[in-house]
Formats: sequence, structure tokens, C-alpha cells
Amino acid sequence: MTFFDYGCGHGEDLKFVAEKGFSAQGWDPFYKPDNEKSPADVVNLGYVINVIENPAERREALVKAWLLTQRILVVSAQVLIADGGYGQVAYGDGVITSRNTFQKYYDKKN
Repeated sequence: MTFFDYGCGHGEDLKFVAEKGFSAQGWDPFYKPDNEKSPADVVNLGYVINVIENPAERREALVKAWLLTQRILVVSAQVLIADGGYGQVAYGDGVITSRNTFQKYYDKKN
């Protein structure tokens, strides 16, 4: 089986999957922008859509990942638990975290 990580960051998941004997490739707009986006049996879109501020760009990422998928598309996102008093600031349809990064939390309604 082949594995493609769409939004692979530094590539930690790629290393793990390759160690298990799979052919693993990845692309990331910040860390690995020159890597080719290649079709694969399994495409992983893990914790990507929850850090994209623009809803249209989130949709675009989902569609592009789907178009690369030959068998299985895995999508993971942060879920809403509670603010917990961490002082997050509302921004668009998400929040700006204490680390000054955007985060969209999902729940069963969205």
C-alpha cells in the first residue's frame, strides 16, 4: 500500500509509516512545499483543516486530498472540549490561541 500525508509538517508520520514497510510520501505548504502531491492508496489529512483560517481554503484542501485518494481518505481535526479559561480570542469561525496560532475546533454540529 502507498501512503500520502497531505500537510505532513516535518514528516514524523511519514517516518513512522515507512518504518512499518509502506511507501510513504508527503507534502506540506510550509515545510515541504516542493514535494510532489502524489496519488496514494491511503491519504492522510491529519489535523490540517482545523488550522486553516479561510473556510474556502479548508474545502480546497479536502477536495485536493480526495482527488489524490485511491482507496481511503483519513481526515482528523481538533474537537471542541472547552476553552478551560485559556484566554483564547474569537477570530472568524475559530480562535487565536495563546501561542498566537489559528485553531478551528469542530463539534458534532459542524
